[in-house]
Amino acid sequence: MIADSPLRGRSTVVLAVLANAIPIVGVFTLGWEVLPVLALYWIEAVAYVCQSAIEALFAVRPVDDDFYGIQVPLERLREKCGHVTVVNWLPPIYPRNIPFALNAGWLLFGLAAVATLVLAYVVPAGSLAGRTLFGVAGGTVLVVCRHAAALHEFLKTRRYECHTALSTFSRRRSLAVAIPGFLLPLFAAGAERADVGLAATLAVVVGAKLVVDVLDLTASGGEDVSSGDAAAELVAILDGDPIAVVHTDDRGVVLGGLGLGVLLSAMPPYGFVLLFAAVGTGLAFGLIAGASVLFALVVGRALLEIPIARLLYGAVEYRVYAGSVVAYDVRLDAPQWSVPRNEISNVKTKTALTSSFVSGAFGKVRFVRDDDSKLLSVVEDPEAFARQVSS
Repeated sequence: MIADSPLRGRSTVVLAVLANAIPIVGVFTLGWEVLPVLALYWIEAVAYVCQSAIEALFAVRPVDDDFYGIQVPLERLREKCGHVTVVNWLPPIYPRNIPFALNAGWLLFGLAAVATLVLAYVVPAGSLAGRTLFGVAGGTVLVVCRHAAALHEFLKTRRYECHTALSTFSRRRSLAVAIPGFLLPLFAAGAERADVGLAATLAVVVGAKLVVDVLDLTASGGEDVSSGDAAAELVAILDGDPIAVVHTDDRGVVLGGLGLGVLLSAMPPYGFVLLFAAVGTGLAFGLIAGASVLFALVVGRALLEIPIARLLYGAVEYRVYAGSVVAYDVRLDAPQWSVPRNEISNVKTKTALTSSFVSGAFGKVRFVRDDDSKLLSVVEDPEAFARQVSS
């Protein structure tokens, strides 16, 4: 592992300073008012969130169990072991980090909501035309380059090795998003009423954000980092060849994913989005348009569940050894869990109803143990597999 340097690369530092200088130059030289400053800061807040989400995908260390009470999208992926290499010039991506990366969507939603409310009701002073628009566009390019350089440095120095998927969303970065994205509109409105002026307000906001950016640039490592190594989380596989190997049924994976997707489309938070979109479209354009939007969103959510189900179960095979049963993901080249055979008191099977639509039975197998049970989904020929385990 390559340790963090006390200060990051010069290009990253220079770009960070220039990005913070753009609003000051805009206000004092180009005559910017509140709106262009807000626009540029909102863009940087989005860039901060996206950078943290991408970095989270590569974090090597697992999130400590103390944080497993956090509700994130795709909770089912959090227990997934192993990693996958997308391209050779990037480090591996850990599927267990995907839920934390997707959780950044709530921050983006909050930023969008604040921007919508400010633009709709506060009506900030200023415009985005002429030289102002050109300045904001130039500042946007600088902001994107700044965060791209920071991401490149994160990967080049392999700092992902000392981070978890949560620690990339550090408190410093949360402040860097909150200060300009949420507090600046409030400060600007208060300054206008108190007749303080935009210059004084901007000086406070830029000063606070610059301090936060410097802290982020000089940070020495990850936060909330588990003491264990990700490799230590993998289940050890017994030596020797397995007695039997049973695969998951891809048709069952697809059908199960579609069914679960339809069910999840009616549950929050997606259900609220679906309901508001369908009702809003229906009120605006008629019943047929509303029903069409409802149908399209349900189908889209169901189709989205197929790659998720394939990632969870599609490449899993169940290996029966003399002393244990091991679930092994061939695509990720990693064991997922193991159950000692002497702890299995009973094996129950259930053939899936959807298997009647295709050739070949598939279904669920449950290992009953003294203190708990283990459920295996979409197993090929569950009855034959149960006989292998019980023999």
